[in-house]
Amino acid sequence: MEMIDILLVIYVNEGIHIRELSRKLKLSIPAVKNHVDKLLKEGLITKKYEGRNLKLYINRKNRNLTSYLYQIESIRLKSLPKVIGDAVFDIISLLENKPIIVIIFGSYAKGTFTKTSDLDVIFVFNKLNDELEKKAKLVSSRHGISIEPVYLSWNNFRKKFFDEKDAFMKELKENKIIVIGVEYWRELENEVPA
Repeated sequence: MEMIDILLVIYVNEGIHIRELSRKLKLSIPAVKNHVDKLLKEGLITKKYEGRNLKLYINRKNRNLTSYLYQIESIRLKSLPKVIGDAVFDIISLLENKPIIVIIFGSYAKGTFTKTSDLDVIFVFNKLNDELEKKAKLVSSRHGISIEPVYLSWNNFRKKFFDEKDAFMKELKENKIIVIGVEYWRELENEVPA
């Protein structure tokens, strides 16, 4: 069992306890505790007691976590049907003005997608332009899937990120697959809102 596998399960199931982690990884509790101790020692995860249960969380303040998050998000993207990743990268390659953040959300991020699900993707740009809609339609017809792009400027995205009443952003924070921009996402997670 590799460290990345354990981090992936904790990342997707924030607040998971040792017994549940053991079940999901199909490892004995002592083996899981051994791996968890290593991750705690490296500062990649944190623990918090809730009653008698020890709950585990990703330590978002650890700078070394970024490289692991790239791997985790890559694994999650590869777990989707190939056409989904191909479609997202196809749109990105067609754009002249490249996005700084690209995130898959909705049913594909939750793992509840069906053959008829549309692909929900958010694109965050330093400077907005109107070419995304056309490119998304082109790629939709090429790959035979319905793509629903959402696009925001970095400033609007940043504002929404810290708006605790924003239902869309709450959902995005819980169910997302970051295709591009892990470092920008982490920067926002560690930023103190103004």
